[in-house]
Amino acid sequence: GGPLPTGRRWRGVPVPFFFQAPAAEAFGALAMRDDDVVMSSLPKGGTTWCHKILHLVLRADEAGNADAAAIGGRNQVYPEAVVLRRGDEGDPESSMPEKRKQFFGEWGFEDDLCAQAAPRLFSTHLFGGLLPAQLVDPAGKGRLVVVLRNLKDTLSSLHFFRGVAKDGWLGNEHGPGSLARFLHPDCPNAFGSPFAFVKQMDEVVTALEPTGRVCVVYYEDLQRCLPAQVERIAAFLGVPLTSARRDAIVRRASFDEMKASDSVLATTLLRKGGIGDWRNHMEASDWLRFDAAFDEALDGVRLAEPLRQYQLASVDGLPRRRSEHAFDDDPRGWPSFVRRTLVDGRVVRDTALSVASGSTFVRPPSEFNGIVMAAGTEGAEFVAEAGRYHLFVSGVCPWASSVRVARHMLRLEEVIGLDVADGQSGGGWVLLDGTSCPPWAGRPGPFFLHEVYQASAPLGTTRITMPVLWDKATSTVVSNDSWSILKMLARAFAPLGHGQLELCPAPLEAPMEELHQRLYDGLLNGVYKVGIARLKRNPDGAATQAQAVVAALGDLEEQLSERRFLMGTPQPTAVDIRLTMTLIRFDIAYLHAFGLGGGRGGVLVGGAAGGAPGYRVLGAYVRDMYSRMSSEIDWASFLQYYRWAPYPAEEALPAHLSRVPEAAAAPGHGREKLP
Repeated sequence: GGPLPTGRRWRGVPVPFFFQAPAAEAFGALAMRDDDVVMSSLPKGGTTWCHKILHLVLRADEAGNADAAAIGGRNQVYPEAVVLRRGDEGDPESSMPEKRKQFFGEWGFEDDLCAQAAPRLFSTHLFGGLLPAQLVDPAGKGRLVVVLRNLKDTLSSLHFFRGVAKDGWLGNEHGPGSLARFLHPDCPNAFGSPFAFVKQMDEVVTALEPTGRVCVVYYEDLQRCLPAQVERIAAFLGVPLTSARRDAIVRRASFDEMKASDSVLATTLLRKGGIGDWRNHMEASDWLRFDAAFDEALDGVRLAEPLRQYQLASVDGLPRRRSEHAFDDDPRGWPSFVRRTLVDGRVVRDTALSVASGSTFVRPPSEFNGIVMAAGTEGAEFVAEAGRYHLFVSGVCPWASSVRVARHMLRLEEVIGLDVADGQSGGGWVLLDGTSCPPWAGRPGPFFLHEVYQASAPLGTTRITMPVLWDKATSTVVSNDSWSILKMLARAFAPLGHGQLELCPAPLEAPMEELHQRLYDGLLNGVYKVGIARLKRNPDGAATQAQAVVAALGDLEEQLSERRFLMGTPQPTAVDIRLTMTLIRFDIAYLHAFGLGGGRGGVLVGGAAGGAPGYRVLGAYVRDMYSRMSSEIDWASFLQYYRWAPYPAEEALPAHLSRVPEAAAAPGHGREKLP
């Protein structure tokens, strides 16, 4: 069965049978060199794999070949596992010397590990203050690679290490069980508490980050995007890397090739190599104990944040399917969720809308800003082609819906593919039944939009926003800027469709951009500034911004009484689509969910007691526009604003909301004769 604790400690930390205190002491006092590399890995956190990668990056030739006979060539040789000098008897407190030699050879710390050719590579399970003092000193030398893995899989891997743990998951006559040992603050397992490892290494990383001498590697990232991680590691180590050498290293570091090697340590330690094996063991209630201990120990610890996503039993807050959305279904009763974002390609919690993140909200700029040019444009990275691109949009979001509507009005349905998300969740935007876009098409749902971003930029830091314009030919997110995408549809793609509209007339380009910016500042984004200010408990900021929204509505009511469309054109333009996406949501979402009182009331309907809407001209304008896009509007999805908006939880949703779609479809807008 799996190993039980030895009971031996060094500097208060439990240590394994092979531990050599003299070498560990010498390692802590090591005189570091600038190009030294130290890998500190959580036990069962991907040590063998990451050591192999580091060794190949530092030592392998263009074909990925490295001297297997050299120290570290077949597997990691821990400083704490070898004698101080070759030929020494070894630490008298250690046990099973022959087993130690089988795993780690007869190397000596001073004779072999310290005598490596530069750059020297040291792989260890020692952490925090047990690492070389000159390494963890911000004014010191050497590079540190920290290796982490989600702690539930770490526990599972420890439980099955060289057989099933003798005391079982939950304890028996042999001991308290794998779960209790792992969670105990004074964990008796080799190298102690994994929570302490993460917490202490977080402190080390925070101290070293300004120096550029530390790199954190997550086991799950190696699984998700090994080529990109190899490039990242090589760049950190300052090692030039051709694409051929990168591919060779990826091949040599594959799980199957390592498992088939002649390394005793690799064939012993490598078990499954997957993610999520923990779900196959114990009951949900047992894992809830784990979650409580994890939160108590590591909540707010930055290095622990990316681990959370892989420790979820299921994604929180999945919405209803779009086909099931209805006005009698209050989404406040749906499961709650915490928003997610991507940091260095990892899905982590997003605090941008939390109260603690500040009293104001500034919408960050879009991170992907590629441009699709017209067919035949010489030298363009992206050119308009039928069937090459795919749109991911949402019926909730006005920005994404503007792109969806433009695709419809330009009759580009056969030119650009489209998927509409069901809503937000703890995994970001989600399509519950999967996507029609390759390479993910045909895979059972749910499908999360973050996978699109990760496929395009494996190491990217970005919000998980819609819309997304995806290039199937290059597996790239071209753009997630809704205004830019809308203009691309109007300019580059329009000739491929069957529509007759000119959404972006060239002579009006400058005034249209100027008008759009004013609309965006005062109204389109202004309504969100109101709602988010209320969410952040900033009533003064909300009131000030609400005044700007009300003023913008009043100005538009006056302007559109004299012209049918914003730019004075005979047909709607791109800015009309943008404005309509906000106005069409106003009565159902913004007016009530965001507390936008103080104006004239609704655009399409009066209040709960009936009566006329407050903006007669804007209501007629919306009805005029709605007749051109009705098939693309998911009315009930607008209720999803109430999932997160600061609407009183004890109050029922306004009863008259279900009247809005009928009001939008009412005939006789009377605007045909306006210029």
